Order: sequence, then structure tokens, then C-alpha cells
Amino acid sequence: MEETIGKYIQKNLRFKGISNKDAGESIGLSESAFEKFLTKDDILVSRLFKLSQFAEINFIKYYQDKEPLKAFIQGEINDISQKLDFAEILLKKNDLIIENQVKYIKELEEKLKNK
Repeated sequence: MEETIGKYIQKNLRFKGISNKDAGESIGLSESAFEKFLTKDDILVSRLFKLSQFAEINFIKYYQDKEPLKAFIQGEINDISQKLDFAEILLKKNDLIIENQVKYIKELEEKLKNK
């Protein structure tokens, strides 16, 4: 059976000798509220971040090996990559437009000189 985030936090806090009371206070919860917090399936990243700073343990790392998160991150990477590819195409088109404009300006300047 997979370890829940709450169990993962609890195990690591116990290893470091940090009480539920102190851990709860670090994220603005009472001891009893913190104990309920440990039973949740989803925990706010902001609370994980504060708790990680307090305990000097990266609790966010727990999610790094989760497949849904990997799929989400890969999707974000693919989306950014597509946007960068599109931006590169636009830049090339803009360069071509500028090149043509410079060419036409030079032609017009030449025509003005010859008049």
C-alpha cells in the first residue's frame, strides 16, 4: 500500500523529533488541527512549503515521483516547447518582413536621389 503524504510527513517529523504541536504552529494550526491535516489526501503546497522550511525537510519531494504530477509537468514542458517553436516561427517571419522593408526603403531612397 502506498504511503500517504500525511504518513510521510509524520514519519519524517518523528525522525527529527518535531512534535505535532510545533509543526502545527509553524503552519498556523493547533495540534489537533495539525493531526487532522495529516489525514488529508490533498495538502496545500503553501502549507507543505512552510512545513518544509520549518522542519528543514523537503516534503514537496514526496510528489516528485507521482505519475500524475510527472504527466502534468511533461504536459507543461510540451506546451512551453510548442509556444517557443511558434515564437521562433514568428520571429523568422518578422525578420523577413524587416529585411523586405529595409530593401524597399533603400529602393525608395535611391529613386528619390535620382529625381
